[in-house]
Amino acid sequence: MRFDKLGVKQLAELDACTRCGNCLDLCSAYLGSGDVSISPKKKMEKLKNAVNKEYGLLSRLLKKKLTRKETEAISHAAFACTMCSRCEVDCHINIKLQDIWLRLREILVDEGEHPEALGMMRDRLKKSRNVSFDTNEGRTDWIKPVPGIPEDRFIRESAQVVYFVGCVSSFSPRTFKIPRSVVRIFQEADIDFALLGDEEWCCGFPLMSSGFVKDFIEFAEHNIERVNNSGAEYLVTSCPSCYHMWSHVYPEMIKDTKMNFKVLHAVQYLYMLVKEGRIKLNPVNKKVTYHDPCDLGRNSGIYEEPRKLIRSVPGVEFIELENSGKYATCCGGGGNVESIDAGLSSNIAAIKAGEVIKTGADMVVTSCQQCVRTITTALKKEKSKIKTIDLVQLVIESIREES
Repeated sequence: MRFDKLGVKQLAELDACTRCGNCLDLCSAYLGSGDVSISPKKKMEKLKNAVNKEYGLLSRLLKKKLTRKETEAISHAAFACTMCSRCEVDCHINIKLQDIWLRLREILVDEGEHPEALGMMRDRLKKSRNVSFDTNEGRTDWIKPVPGIPEDRFIRESAQVVYFVGCVSSFSPRTFKIPRSVVRIFQEADIDFALLGDEEWCCGFPLMSSGFVKDFIEFAEHNIERVNNSGAEYLVTSCPSCYHMWSHVYPEMIKDTKMNFKVLHAVQYLYMLVKEGRIKLNPVNKKVTYHDPCDLGRNSGIYEEPRKLIRSVPGVEFIELENSGKYATCCGGGGNVESIDAGLSSNIAAIKAGEVIKTGADMVVTSCQQCVRTITTALKKEKSKIKTIDLVQLVIESIREES
């Protein structure tokens, strides 16, 4: 197996890991399964042993290779991970564990040692350009019930702001309220904005995070070119994974193409509108807690704007979760785990639901369509009446409320 693709830095980090176990009780996959074999500690141990077996002096002399069982164990551990990065926070030697997991997935993909479901996802995604695998022409069907929609559905060649909706919010009826709320807020603030319609392709996150790194490049280059051609000053997205791709991965991986616009998550842009007085927020008398999405929080460093936006809503009593900010627990919806092991994803979400219930809040607010979906389902299973909404929905509710 081509473990040399890990690179010198990652091989050094692999060697530096002491397997201390600090990350064990922080790993959402381990906590949701009780399976220590998929914990960060064991993944590092398996990976180090595999590298030594493939490249060590003794293995070369004895011509030893990884057994089928060893390869399958590494693949299982690598893909049973939500990519939440919680393991990195308390690593006392600051190993960039997610980079290692991503590179390991890439190696496994190159070797054909990845779950069949992810291979099917790649093939269908490359054909349909979205994760629902429906025709991409239906990307703006969600907008139909929004009042005052022009004939062009805001699908325009140019605008000051391009709203990049993302696949889940575009095609999953359970999350249609999120893009509809964004559009209503933009209308309220008289924002010159455009949607890309079927010219919006998946941001490539499902491909990149599954190890299909080469395949996502085409998606990134298409999206950047389309937004550049619009002359937009801002690209705004309500999906944390899309935001992470646009703000962190695209600039790193697509270096030959400059992005002539600023990338903001919706909560950043809306907070800017509130500060500028372009939208008026009225009282919403609720107890509210906030769940930090992994791709917006730990993986992108956006913690303050969501909280400032929530506190901008009059009447809100804000309650922090027991684990918040960089210490937030995962909702179970990341890393494509749901496609591979729905039971594990559900177990992780149940842990999050228990934490939410302890707050006594009326609603849990987040900034991610995937988190809304997983937490809603988990709270229903617990027969909890706590409502789960995206932060843009709280803002539109505040705008509609009478002073």
